[in-house]
Amino acid sequence: EELETMVCGRPYIDIDLLESCTEYSSCSADDEHVKFFWEVMREFSHEERSAFLRFTWGRSRLPLNAAGFPQRMKILNFNKNPADQYFPVAHTCFFQCELPQYSTIDIMRAKLRYAIFNCQAIDGDDTGVGMQAAAMGWED
Repeated sequence: EELETMVCGRPYIDIDLLESCTEYSSCSADDEHVKFFWEVMREFSHEERSAFLRFTWGRSRLPLNAAGFPQRMKILNFNKNPADQYFPVAHTCFFQCELPQYSTIDIMRAKLRYAIFNCQAIDGDDTGVGMQAAAMGWED
């Protein structure tokens, strides 16, 4: 179990660690929609947090600590309006998430949840290798 943790990271996703390893572009941690995002992430179950990581990074676990991050997560504004009609956009190669400026936390929760479970066209696991692994019963 200790070796698995060292190699794969903790199975539990530490949102405080993720937040401390996040930078912002065209928005800030003080923006309302970013605060909504972190509140929703803290509410999410382990399965939802893991799905978010796959959506944005193509991985299902975090490194053990901040020093283990090969790159920091980046949150950017998604600048199309009306924002409530759009979903978040992920760039898995760059560990980036473009967040629309949703008007309520309920909309943030619903759009984020839908995106992480249904929008996999750019997910790193939606490749030939990823699909073969899934067909063989690959799990975290």
